[in-house]
Amino acid sequence: MGFLWRDAAQMLAGRLRRYGVDPGHVHDVAVAWQAFTEFLALPVDGLEPVENDADGFMVQWGRYSWNDRLPGLSFTRQFAVDVRDAWAGKDWYQPEIWQVSLDMVFPDTPELAQFGRPGPADTGLDFSAPGPERDRAVRAVEQRLTQDPTLRAAWASRPARSSVTLDEAG
Repeated sequence: MGFLWRDAAQMLAGRLRRYGVDPGHVHDVAVAWQAFTEFLALPVDGLEPVENDADGFMVQWGRYSWNDRLPGLSFTRQFAVDVRDAWAGKDWYQPEIWQVSLDMVFPDTPELAQFGRPGPADTGLDFSAPGPERDRAVRAVEQRLTQDPTLRAAWASRPARSSVTLDEAG
């Protein structure tokens, strides 16, 4: 038995607080990542079957207009939500796709001058099943992130602001 997918933002915020991290003022990216990876291990109720890519994660980074083109880093978990009971169509079915994210925005420092350039990037969604398979996927993402000097600089920086959100992916 897991938590209901609609409670994902509160669950992630709670994990962050357990690590001494205020979701609105992340002070340590590495500690926030630890909390996020613990959150990834929690089972979630109300999703499509695992074999339908129902539960995935990714890391995203770049300079986005909604963050005034400042460096941004997000830890995201994506759900394919089972909405069969409310689905009106008879000929086809599409689950709803939702994402819970910890979004961090950094000041534009010399160390982050190349962050998100030439454009935004991400690790790609990974839908490894929770457990040993997901643990291996998390380690692979960590390895990739440590190979990028600008991501290492962000990891060592203190975000100017942060937030936890749950939004329908569009």
